[in-house]
Amino acid sequence: MILQRINESGRVLANAVASEFGVSEDSIRRDLRELSEQGLVQRFHGGAARSRSGPRSFQQRARDETAGKKAIAAAAAARIPANTTMLLDSSTTVLEFVHALPRDLQACIITGSPDIASAALDHPCCEVILLGGSLNRLTRSAIGQSTLAEVQSMRVDYCVLGACAVDEELMLRAENYDDARMKLALGQACNEIILLATSEKLVKQAPFAIGPISLVSTLITDRTADRSILERISGMGVEVIVADDQLG
Repeated sequence: MILQRINESGRVLANAVASEFGVSEDSIRRDLRELSEQGLVQRFHGGAARSRSGPRSFQQRARDETAGKKAIAAAAAARIPANTTMLLDSSTTVLEFVHALPRDLQACIITGSPDIASAALDHPCCEVILLGGSLNRLTRSAIGQSTLAEVQSMRVDYCVLGACAVDEELMLRAENYDDARMKLALGQACNEIILLATSEKLVKQAPFAIGPISLVSTLITDRTADRSILERISGMGVEVIVADDQLG
């Protein structure tokens, strides 16, 4: 049952599972240790996450249609005012964000992701600008110096980023070097950064640093996120919003 929960939601917290099943945290930790030794999960302090054999492709991640991801997207979409210009990261949660935008919202969407640009084209009131450059197969987005220069010349209202990882030191991190550079450039080109992060992305490691979580204006996550981590992030001056996936 624990393994099923991890595979469905991406991660579990030992204290939450212990409370749900009516057993001790020590019992849950022993089970997580056994699952980890079998290579079925990846343990972290306080819980465990889905086992990773390396960065997953955009298509693989897009198939993880969790209620939390949709709730985060809806909460973010509801915060966007009319006549806004946005830089959108290449992320499956950001893709859900585009789908969740109100149909009467007038906005300009700028992105290096063909998938997100295509989804935005289906929105009746949004202008869409696709950044040029070489395409990264893993992130399915434009990369390279010319793309960075184009972004660095801009100043827009919002940047909506998908989180790859936020580590124990509350540092934003990415799986890919070029993606880390691009996320930083996107954030520096806007007035406000909205970070969309499902709970399994918090207290997670990835190879390439982007910058401290304090770069972000607002973090939107789901209701399974560890409250102690959210309190630490809030203490860094970041507005923290927990999306409710029970609505409707």
